[in-house]
Amino acid sequence: MVNLQPNPRFRADAACVLGSTGSVGTQTLDVLREMNVPVVMMTAGENTALFAEQIREFSPRIAAVLTEEAARELTGILTERGIPLPEILWHGGEILDAVRQTEADIIFHSISGLAGLPSALAAANSGKRVAMANKEAIIACGELIFQRLAASGGELIPVDSEHSAIYRCMEGHDIRDVNRLLLTASGGPFYGKTVEELSSVTAAEALAHPTWKMGKKITVDSATLMNKGFEIIEAVRLFGIPEDRVKVLIHRQSIVHSMVEWADRTVYAEMGRPDMRDCIRYAASAPRIAPADIPPLDFAAMGSLTFAEPDTETFPLLDAARAAIRTGGTAPAGLIAADEEAVEAFLRGEIGFTEVSSFVVETLGKIGIYWDINGENAAYTASEARRVCRGLIDRTKRM
Repeated sequence: MVNLQPNPRFRADAACVLGSTGSVGTQTLDVLREMNVPVVMMTAGENTALFAEQIREFSPRIAAVLTEEAARELTGILTERGIPLPEILWHGGEILDAVRQTEADIIFHSISGLAGLPSALAAANSGKRVAMANKEAIIACGELIFQRLAASGGELIPVDSEHSAIYRCMEGHDIRDVNRLLLTASGGPFYGKTVEELSSVTAAEALAHPTWKMGKKITVDSATLMNKGFEIIEAVRLFGIPEDRVKVLIHRQSIVHSMVEWADRTVYAEMGRPDMRDCIRYAASAPRIAPADIPPLDFAAMGSLTFAEPDTETFPLLDAARAAIRTGGTAPAGLIAADEEAVEAFLRGEIGFTEVSSFVVETLGKIGIYWDINGENAAYTASEARRVCRGLIDRTKRM
């Protein structure tokens, strides 16, 4: 469970950014540029051209990529452009050691999916502040991450917009005074549609999110409401609130980022524009509030804010997430992996939009669960879920 008392003496004098070329990673660099925070370590995936430009601007001491081939390619680009070479790492063990030993005050973790679990565990061992945008690591192994944070003296500040909002509302309060957590959801691009209408939607339509700018995987998850299901589990892990006291509300305007209902039935809400930079900026400054050169919210021009119940029959993955956290053990890791496999198949055009949900639900009923949660067991369950889901997809393609 996250500590609701951020270190009052924290100062972000240097940062490490994991996953710097992704959607959240590039927004993190926007904030660090704005706040004049040096970056001493960066990691990236396959986009070596963009990574080289980030290295040119931020001059990290360490830069890490996923493969030896990417390291050679990055070295070539930097040399050709006359950019001073940082220490370039590509071996997994060396990268994790560098994360654990980083001189940064804050580690921004923006690697997406279960692929980010090893670096999340390494960051938790660092003894530093971890600004966590990777919900999958918390969902799969949250207890283990918090054990490591406690042992190392580190702390975690959630960067996911809903959980950042809840954290800010709860900061300094006693968890025992909380009655419910109210997660808001935009409803995605298909709010109000029927199952029949959803059966023919395309990947391009699913990627057209009405309010948030995100990567492809999380955008599709928003369209299926799987992302909100993940956030239910994430809230349980982060705040120690039982699943049945975490409620989801559709809020199309995306101004109220989430709410906390207290024991006396009063409610705190955190509001702002749908911009991840606000959450990133807060993680870099908490418990202080860093100024931002942006216009204030114009409530008069906004008009009204609306809320509605989600349609769990049309979007069954909300209930699938609740079932996974109630099952416990490594079931949430299996949920993540099955969804990753199904969404990738949808984006490749192998399956339809509604089949994402049906394949994920069917997969969860066919995999084994470990009750001892650790990295190895979570990885095994995830591997089995991917195999089972892939088999279901291939069987459908042959029919």
